[in-house]
Amino acid sequence: MSLNVVITMAGRGSRFYDAGYKVPKYEILAHERSLFDWSVLSLKNFLTPDSRVIFVCLDENKSSEFVLRRIKALGLTDVHIVELKELTDGQATSAYLSRDLWNPEWPLLIYNIDTYVRPQALHPADIRPGSDGWVPCFQVPGDHWSFVKLGDDGWAVDLAEKQRISGNASIGLYWFRRAGRYVELYDRFFNDPKNLVGGEKYIAPLYRQLLAEGGRVSLSDLPLSEVHVLGTPAELDRFLQLPVREL
Repeated sequence: MSLNVVITMAGRGSRFYDAGYKVPKYEILAHERSLFDWSVLSLKNFLTPDSRVIFVCLDENKSSEFVLRRIKALGLTDVHIVELKELTDGQATSAYLSRDLWNPEWPLLIYNIDTYVRPQALHPADIRPGSDGWVPCFQVPGDHWSFVKLGDDGWAVDLAEKQRISGNASIGLYWFRRAGRYVELYDRFFNDPKNLVGGEKYIAPLYRQLLAEGGRVSLSDLPLSEVHVLGTPAELDRFLQLPVREL
């Protein structure tokens, strides 16, 4: 399956350094795998020899050698690394800055380095036919997620960042049927500063532009037990307490 896969890992991981960790977040070991490996493992059913995989990193983290060493073990050959000189104003921008490497006619999948999903819970076949966008979700408390609200027909009617418009919280994976469309949506949507949330450019609200232009966005509802968020030291501690057989 020809697919652009963009994994954003261009943060400083300050919370982990503040908690006493001595290596970048993605290098931290948990159950004998790095957090990088856990994240990439989530996409097992999407990553094929035809995939173009792009890692968007922060130059100061010196990620290239580590990423190339780990990704080689997966047998992927069309791999690229974009190293940013400074922090961006959000994940939507971090992904956008790698656009020159995309095949614009292929689908685009954007993922983070903060989440492990059991591979059997994520599969291309889960994308509803006719979808221009797809956002896997799970049911979890709290307001600090991206949310998808569905209409009676099961298609999304709204998406929001850190506004609990529904119980459907994004796992941090965003799919677009055509990568070139993402570029167009980004340029139009963020041309209006009111579409930033707390000064940041998030991906979930970007789908509002897609909906406004007549696109259709679907979701998958993943069991809570299949999703492991690893974005903070506390979340990592909970993950470490799980028996390996449950992962």
